[in-house]
Parts: sequence; C-alpha cells; structure tokens
Amino acid sequence: MFQDPRQARRGAPRSAFTLVELVMVVVILGIMAALAAPRVSRGAKGATTHALEATLTNVRKAIDHYYAEHGRYPGYNPADGTPSGNAFIRQLTQFTDEAGAPRATYGGAWIYGPYLREPFPANPFNQLSTVAVIQTLASARPSPGSTGWIAVLSTGDFKVNSTDTELSGKGGVSDPGKRDDMLLAP
Repeated sequence: MFQDPRQARRGAPRSAFTLVELVMVVVILGIMAALAAPRVSRGAKGATTHALEATLTNVRKAIDHYYAEHGRYPGYNPADGTPSGNAFIRQLTQFTDEAGAPRATYGGAWIYGPYLREPFPANPFNQLSTVAVIQTLASARPSPGSTGWIAVLSTGDFKVNSTDTELSGKGGVSDPGKRDDMLLAP
C-alpha cells in the first residue's frame, strides 16, 4: 500500500538535471575555456602581425610601381617639391600625371595609377593611416606611434612607425629579422 518515496523516485523517469550534474558541466566548461584562452590571444597577435606584413608588402609594391612609371618615389609635393605625407598617400591612391600631381578621376594627363585602393591602409598596431615622409635615413624621424608609417624618399623604404618593444610585445613579432624588415634602423 505505502511505498517508500525513494523507490518511487528511482523508478520514475527524471525530467531535470541534478545540482551536482549542473555543477560538473560548469566546471568542465570552465576548464575548457581556460585551456582555449591563451590560444585565442596568440591567434589575435598572429593576425595583427600577418596584417602588418601584408600591408607592408602591398604598399611597397605600389611604391615600386609608382617609381617605375615616374622615375622617383611618391611623397614629393608636385607644387613645390617638398616631402609630404598627404602627397604620398594621394599619389598612391589617386590617378597621377607625369609630374606626380594627383587627381581623383582618370583622363587627360592623369593616366598613371592608382596603385592602391582608398582608403590608405592603417597601421594595425596604432590604427593610424598617416605617413611621415623623410628625405633620407639620416633625417629626423617622428616619434614612434605619432604616425602610422614612415616613408624614406631617397631609398623608397616604407616601414611601420613603432618601436621594437611594441612589435615584439603587443605585436607578437618574435623573429628579429621580421622586426628589422618592419622598422627603420636606428
């Protein structure tokens, strides 16, 4: 007539999880997340490094193409011949004439380029797309991080405006050879 309540529960189908089962699932998920987190952060650093390498490659090719068509590197203001970061960007992202004067539309004397699509790419480390143009490697340089990039007019070098510490720490660029290729020598 009377049944033991414990026996009734054992035979009846359960419709919910016990507290112990839920706690075990949460603990297992926590362990899995702790194991995966370092891999995800390493992947993000790697992606930033690859983005930087790809951007440097693309802009350097555009500079070489500009040089092949104009006989000089981009970055000279066509009006007065002074170095200009804005001229550098416009000469690579717009149509240019033989003297390097940029214009947004094709036609007439403006038959060269564009060598890159607008907008000019940003430095993946500081998100700046500005370019500091210097005449030679001995010229005064902007402080690291004040612009996205540095272009050297005498050699056609194009480098990231950053420090070795930023590239190796935040950027995850551990190979010294890669850092040397990305930074101007001191």
